[in-house]
Amino acid sequence: MLTRLLSAAATGVVALGLSLSPAYADEHESCNINAENMPVSANVMGDITTIGFLFSARWGDGVLSLANGEQRRFRLIGAKALETGAAMNDFEGEVYNLKNVNDFEGIYYGASSNINLGTLGKGEGVANNARCVIVKYRMTGAGLKVSGPAPGAVEVSFID
Repeated sequence: MLTRLLSAAATGVVALGLSLSPAYADEHESCNINAENMPVSANVMGDITTIGFLFSARWGDGVLSLANGEQRRFRLIGAKALETGAAMNDFEGEVYNLKNVNDFEGIYYGASSNINLGTLGKGEGVANNARCVIVKYRMTGAGLKVSGPAPGAVEVSFID
């Protein structure tokens, strides 16, 4: 477990560093997509565990459900700034601008806010990857954690 946590933290530090680079800013702005005007391409649901002090490591598993009924399991690992505490959250959300299922994999950058006080956990966020796939999600869960609207990154990869 400790090895997995350290691996999550290291991957997240690299990913977060990339998210703050000028190249990321240019790439992110080049998407120029308003998800409000797009149909939902797929849905996601899963769980994520977070632990940290001012900077957190996060990891979890999920399922991508496509409109044709196909489901793909995925793993995520990353980090987030301005997050303190430990929590286990469930998430669900919508995926936009997914033209090819393989475009779902990659590093997602975005911001989220979340608070967990015992069994009362609630939050939401939005993130996109380099292929301009957008995920809007909501979280519920348990633990003791406060997460501000700060940058974060997770790497998503299929496990089946």
